[in-house]
Amino acid sequence: MLEFCASILAADFARLGQDVGAAEAAGVDVFHIDVMDGHFVPTISFGPLVARALRGVTAKPLDVHLMVEVPQQFVPELAAIGVDRISVHREVPGGPDAALAAIHAAGLKAGLVLNPETPVEAAEPYLPLCDQILLMTVHPGRGGQAYLPGSSEKIASMRAVRISRADSRSMRSPYFGVSGDAATAASRSAAGTGPICDSGARMRVAATGVGAPSGSMTVTTASPVRSVVRTSSRS
Repeated sequence: MLEFCASILAADFARLGQDVGAAEAAGVDVFHIDVMDGHFVPTISFGPLVARALRGVTAKPLDVHLMVEVPQQFVPELAAIGVDRISVHREVPGGPDAALAAIHAAGLKAGLVLNPETPVEAAEPYLPLCDQILLMTVHPGRGGQAYLPGSSEKIASMRAVRISRADSRSMRSPYFGVSGDAATAASRSAAGTGPICDSGARMRVAATGVGAPSGSMTVTTASPVRSVVRTSSRS
């Protein structure tokens, strides 16, 4: 089953509760929160304050993606807010070890994110510490980008790694997902097939397609895959 995570990156925060309710009614599984500090990525988005507001209007799981230089500093406050899982980048200065340990110590699920240029092999030492792996099919820091060449091959490589670990009962095999608005087109078809649907990925994250400035946060359900996103006009 492909889990659909709706990012609030481009949501209209003046009507967040209303849009979240509409997204839930349409079948969104998880809400994804992209936290950016203006250092690890050039963009500044929002922080724990928005996560707290979102927790107040939904009981759905909250999945936080930290695009920050010192992710472990954010973990205690996010845990107190009641998020469910936090993902950090493999590329953070000094490595993700401290952040992954802090996430688990807080009793949350931990994820590792790989930038488009980072090979799947770079994640392997951290797989025993992870509950999920998120592959970026666009560069982190902004929405609305094109699906990068080589992304489908990288997804296939991650699937191979996961299968090889699943074959060994002594090795942890975290599930993996794909992030990027353009991945919507790559994942959907009338038959519910495509490089993402067929890859074994369990999670897909979309941002601007879910909350673009010209439309409300609306998701349509089509075929076996709940990952077809449209933007409807605001009333």
